[in-house]
Amino acid sequence: MIVNLPRHIFFMKRLILFTCGWFLGGYGHSQLPSTNFKPDISRALFHSKLDEAQMAVLAADGRKDPTLTPYLDEELNLQLTYNATARIDEWQENIERDKKLDHQLKIRQIRGMGEMLTTYASVMRGTKMNSKSLQWNHLPMMIDAYEQALELDGQKKEITVALTPLPYRGALILASNIAFIQNPGAENTRQYLLLKYLDENPDRVLIELGRYPNYNYPFADSLIALEARRNPDQLITYAQAKQTEIAKKIGSNEDILVKLLVSLSRDNQGQLYMPFLDQLYKGTLTREEIANAIKDAESYYSLLVQTQIQNAIRTQKGEQVTSAKAVSDMLKRKSMDVYVNTINGLHDSPANIRFRNIQGLGPEELYYLIVMNEAEIYTSSYMYVFRRIFEVMPVKSSDSILARVHYDRYKKFLTMASNYNTLDVFLDSMSIESSTRLMTDFVNNLDKGTGEDDIEDAVDVANAYATIADSGIRKLMLDQVERNLQMAIANNNKKAMTIYHLEKLIMESSDTTSTINLSDSLGILPIYNVKNDYLKDDQGRIVMQMYFYGDSGGKGSFNTLMGLMGDRNMWKMTATPQWVQWTSLNTAVPFVLFANRALDEEKDLDEQAQHALIAWMGENGYKPSITVHRGHSYYLKYTIEKMLPSSKVVVLGSCGAYHNLADILKISPEAYIIASKQVGYGVINIQLFMYLINELKRGKDVAWPTMMEDVARNVGSGRKSDFDDYIFPHKNLGAIFIKAYKQAMGSEG
Repeated sequence: MIVNLPRHIFFMKRLILFTCGWFLGGYGHSQLPSTNFKPDISRALFHSKLDEAQMAVLAADGRKDPTLTPYLDEELNLQLTYNATARIDEWQENIERDKKLDHQLKIRQIRGMGEMLTTYASVMRGTKMNSKSLQWNHLPMMIDAYEQALELDGQKKEITVALTPLPYRGALILASNIAFIQNPGAENTRQYLLLKYLDENPDRVLIELGRYPNYNYPFADSLIALEARRNPDQLITYAQAKQTEIAKKIGSNEDILVKLLVSLSRDNQGQLYMPFLDQLYKGTLTREEIANAIKDAESYYSLLVQTQIQNAIRTQKGEQVTSAKAVSDMLKRKSMDVYVNTINGLHDSPANIRFRNIQGLGPEELYYLIVMNEAEIYTSSYMYVFRRIFEVMPVKSSDSILARVHYDRYKKFLTMASNYNTLDVFLDSMSIESSTRLMTDFVNNLDKGTGEDDIEDAVDVANAYATIADSGIRKLMLDQVERNLQMAIANNNKKAMTIYHLEKLIMESSDTTSTINLSDSLGILPIYNVKNDYLKDDQGRIVMQMYFYGDSGGKGSFNTLMGLMGDRNMWKMTATPQWVQWTSLNTAVPFVLFANRALDEEKDLDEQAQHALIAWMGENGYKPSITVHRGHSYYLKYTIEKMLPSSKVVVLGSCGAYHNLADILKISPEAYIIASKQVGYGVINIQLFMYLINELKRGKDVAWPTMMEDVARNVGSGRKSDFDDYIFPHKNLGAIFIKAYKQAMGSEG
């Protein structure tokens, strides 16, 4: 209704109505409301408030103008503006002219429309475009649902059916509307809203049912049975709280699976049976058989592996596996606790002692030691287990191990092989047909990931491409990326288009004859060098922080550093019992190096020294732009936990540190990272950080290809194979992909 509106908005609404009537005739509102229409004076105030609600909707996109423009698509914006203005104007006039409605009913319906629009506008002001809650494109649906609900309410029928197309937030707005406070189906609507809420928030089913008196709802038993299949661990947790009403409700449920879970909840070893829930439910395993396996760690681990493979087969057939997560979680836990932690912990022992407890494992059991422990397994542990798999394989074609596990987690296996430079060996040990098929599948469906690690597969493909020496396999992967890109374009799959476009650019750029400038093409920081100015703090200094640990090797490394920085004509040294600071003298750029002392690890003194240094640096305005980890791989996670977001260059001196790139980029998204895929060598690590110090304090920029060549020359030909395992930032295709993808997603909003 155009009541008490400013003159320019009056004419704008008329223009929008005419335009939308021309372009959007499908809405069925091509008739212009009468320009001389005036509402009954007794209801004019309520019409005026509805007009104000329309204005609130128009302003909810962040612009106080007579149009809605939340989208880039002009037609979508016209549709929204039409619904917020002309469509509601016509509805207002129709309400006024409807002789079947009495005065009070007209007031309630007009008030209800205004209330709905006001609440909708309030929600939209705080809603992000990618929110799962209410969206701008729900506005026409909201008005449709309101009109349908009015009709049902007038017939004394419940309004639930009108809420069906709406998301929960929209349905709640309508169900709570003043126009329907006397609706006879209020209780059914309330129950329907809970179901709709739980459909959008399945993790809250038991939480909501546990609130009095929700457990009395007629659908509670069905929801509990559904949760037994969807979230059995949580159901057991609730069942164990025996005195609660929800536990009693679970205990009285007649569903067979619920009964089984209730029984396990009362068994102090129940969690060890959970991975075999499907087998227990179907009767293919008995509790006695599982109990016998539990008595022996190797037998239990073997049963977990068999179950994991069976689940993989069922999942590939499209079956739902209730205990899939439980078996994967327990398999990781047992593989790490029983085997990986042991062989990692004995890293200084001879192989016959270190790997004694895995000698009885078959190829499948060894396979899962690798794929379930990507972040935990040491480089030397991985290399031994990888070789051991093929020692015990009855068939020597390397892809036969993947067939034995029905290709479960094969992408993770290939990724780890590429990270440890064993992928070429693995691919060379199978037929060309097999390697072609395998790597084609490896490159496909990179857009299918979900959750926090939704681009993990895409990052893995970029990393793998960087390590493959076989030109035929590289061409195969690039060609398959191109095919996937064209398919994504044809299907207008924007996520796939982004991923495969980035993969194509990154792969092509790694060709030695390529002239592609990735920095320009991807819109990210320079890849081939780091500017001196980029590393300076607000006082013009470059600050480096080094982390040392108190084992014998760490103490030796720290003493080496003290010797390297011993020239008092070049460095001013400030020492405390916990850390040391060196400041360069008479250099083009002031360079400040901090290092904690490698104090006794048994007493946790090294950790205390690191915290003390970090606190002092923070209090005195020192923000490191370069972070260096000096220590074994099992210490690396502690360095990453303490690493500051100001870090722009990160040098990781430990074995297999390359596998932690994603964790570092979460802290410092733009970081340049140098790390080894296999063994980290002290002599190489020294050359790396000393090169950075010497170049940067002279005011020089650092070109990564030049640094790589110079350090290789300094290390010498005898260390070539060891140095080749170090990956420099311009060769780190996975990290480049992560940065480019975040940039692309940010640009697209």
